[in-house]
Amino acid sequence: MYKKSKYLFVALAILFSVTKVAAQKLPKFQIMANLNYATPTNTDFKDFSNGGIGAEAGAGLGIGNTMIMGTLGYQSFGNTSANPAGTLKITTIKGGLRQYFLRSHLFVLGNIGSAIQSYSSSSITGNNVIYEFGAGARLFGIELQLTQSSWQQPQPIPVSKAFNVKLGFSFKI
Repeated sequence: MYKKSKYLFVALAILFSVTKVAAQKLPKFQIMANLNYATPTNTDFKDFSNGGIGAEAGAGLGIGNTMIMGTLGYQSFGNTSANPAGTLKITTIKGGLRQYFLRSHLFVLGNIGSAIQSYSSSSITGNNVIYEFGAGARLFGIELQLTQSSWQQPQPIPVSKAFNVKLGFSFKI
C-alpha cells in the first residue's frame, strides 16, 4: 500500500505541476526594431574605426519568460586616418535567447550569428561569426538594450569588440 500511495503522490505532483505550468506559460510572439550606436571597446579596433550607427529588426517566439529570437541588422563604423580600407559596413544575421524578469520588463540576452562585412574603399570582404550578450529593459513598448558584441574582421585586426546602445520598440503578442 505504501508503494502505491508514493507513486500516486508523485504522479499527482507531476500532473499538478504540468497543468499549472501549461496554464501560466502560453506561447507568445514578439516583434522588435531599434536604432543603435556602437563604440569600439578594444584598442586594435579603436585604432581603425570610430563609432558606428545602425539598425536592427527581429522577431521571437517563446513560452513564459524565455524567447527564442532572430534578428537582421546593419551597422556602419566610420574609419580613422590609420585605416585606408574606409568605412566598415556589417550586415548581421543573429539568433539567440532572451530571458525576461520582473513581469517582462527586464531581460538578459545572448546571440550568435554571422557578420557579413565590407569596406567602402577596399575590395576586402568577410563573413565571420559574431557573438553578442547583454541586458535590457522594456516598458510600454519601448526597449533599451546595452550589449557587447565581438567578431573577427577580414583585415588584420585580432578581434573587434563594440559596446552597443540600442533603443527602439518591442511588442509581445
